[in-house]
Amino acid sequence: MKKHIQRALLSVALVAASATSTLAQTSTDFRYSHLSRFKEDARYESSGVVVYPREAYPAKIYDVRPHQMLRKLFPGAVIGDGNNKASSDGLWRYLLGSGYVMGSSTNLTRAQDLTEDWQINFVDPKTPERNYWFEWYADNLPATVYTSYGQTLLNGPQKGARVMGNPNLLAVGDDRTVWLDPDGSLSFYLRGTGTLDFDSTVTTFPNGPQGWSGTTLRSHLRHFIGYEEGKLYFLEGDRTLHVYDRNLTFIRTDEIYLSGELIETSLGSIVDGKVPGLTYIGWDLGPVIGFFTRFMTPM
Repeated sequence: MKKHIQRALLSVALVAASATSTLAQTSTDFRYSHLSRFKEDARYESSGVVVYPREAYPAKIYDVRPHQMLRKLFPGAVIGDGNNKASSDGLWRYLLGSGYVMGSSTNLTRAQDLTEDWQINFVDPKTPERNYWFEWYADNLPATVYTSYGQTLLNGPQKGARVMGNPNLLAVGDDRTVWLDPDGSLSFYLRGTGTLDFDSTVTTFPNGPQGWSGTTLRSHLRHFIGYEEGKLYFLEGDRTLHVYDRNLTFIRTDEIYLSGELIETSLGSIVDGKVPGLTYIGWDLGPVIGFFTRFMTPM
């Protein structure tokens, strides 16, 4: 098996080498902030290795400035007129470290899943009733773009819970928020209205790989990295991805490798923040990764 994996990695690495050079060079080729999605829905298997290709790789599709409201929230991140990569990357880092993002307050999971159908949702603490949002492929949306989402849940097991700053909000996806309930099960709320959409009463995994079947959801939240299209994603170790449905029924396991210049970089190391310049944003039919080269400075 090791020989097969090495051959598969070599063939993909050769393709990657012809398309790009180093991570540092690739991340600075962009005019503004660079985000990439590695596609679960286009994954392919080669000798036991499951490769998640980068969307439209190597085309520079997601090369954008974030929402203009961030310049007002974090003026210390702005360099010059703000229309440059250093400012864009700095604004992303300030936002992700601020606690203003929907889904950014849990410490129960291995990673925070902040992307909801291409969107990042955040608030200005001065006007928390306004839900600002921008799609991570949309460039420089004006500060007037916002809506009014319910910031307090209205019914079900999380009735009265505040959306922002709540560690029990585990992930966002499908226009919904995913919550850990007091009994150790999950509930799913409509993002726009704050009303219950689906309440699972299941607290243990009924099936799955060794070490998972019969164990509790709580015991594996340290592996949880995202939710999308009714599926829950758990990353064990560097590359072992377990996929379950909303009732914790096992779907599949992938030994996951990322394409392009990240072929030798494990998803686990990115999720855990161990690769300088790379930031895990969340799951959107594959991991969404930001190539942010400017480090956040104190506000």
